[in-house]
Amino acid sequence: MLGIILRTLWRLIIMAAGGIIFWLIIFKLRPYVDTKLPVYLVAILLYSLVVYLVIPTLIRALRLFIKSNHVPHYATTSDGWPSDPVNIAIIARDRKHLQSAMEKAGWYTADPKTLRNLLKELVSIVFNREYRTAPFTSLYLFNRPHDIGFQISTNPTGSARTRHHVRFWRLEEPELDDDNKHHYAFWARKLRHLLQIEKEVWIGAAVEDTHPINIRWRDGGRLIHGVSENDSNERDFIINSLSRTKQIKSTSLTKPGKRIKFRGQQYFKAVFSSDGCIKVITLK
Repeated sequence: MLGIILRTLWRLIIMAAGGIIFWLIIFKLRPYVDTKLPVYLVAILLYSLVVYLVIPTLIRALRLFIKSNHVPHYATTSDGWPSDPVNIAIIARDRKHLQSAMEKAGWYTADPKTLRNLLKELVSIVFNREYRTAPFTSLYLFNRPHDIGFQISTNPTGSARTRHHVRFWRLEEPELDDDNKHHYAFWARKLRHLLQIEKEVWIGAAVEDTHPINIRWRDGGRLIHGVSENDSNERDFIINSLSRTKQIKSTSLTKPGKRIKFRGQQYFKAVFSSDGCIKVITLK
């Protein structure tokens, strides 16, 4: 009972904070900015402020007190919403071995997420210009952003508009007081027969960007890539590319749970349908 009261209290506090911030933006900031800038720049400024700063910050503040505790079948956004399904694991000697195998299979390593690279990606999407190593937005598993990502553009110009892509997290034993230690325990149970070898386990979440723009309504309309809802096809595409270039030593299958459906990243008209299977690849 006390837990319900506290959760309700924190929700009301965050809602009140949001109401005050929106009042300030609409009745104080907008009239001031409107006298300084053209109306279209004011609209862009207020939109960006709300969907990229205010709403995500409020949700993150709420997550400090109301923590998600999901089965690690999907990665999450920085503010805790479900995102890409976790559907593949690769056993490699180290990061360099993983990167070498993926690049031999035709994949490009994603650039770091810097302001310069993000602007370059925006230009690639808007003007359909080549950028085969475009950065990824950060997704979280084991309470940390992905360690490395790979992609293959699926359009003739090689732009970042549409692409196969996968993010990987190295499986690391967490600190004793880590809030997400249950994630490690889950994978340790599923892959216990692989954790005794002197190799690394890389957990991957793979989906295909099928169109350049979709809307994430949880943030009030943030623009993001639109994705395919069938993550199994993307997982098998990765395996086929590694197999075709003779990078695979063995393949096995583990089932972390039943078949599930969920709305990843809160897209409009996009509900992931996952078969609940993780394919485990051991590299040569």
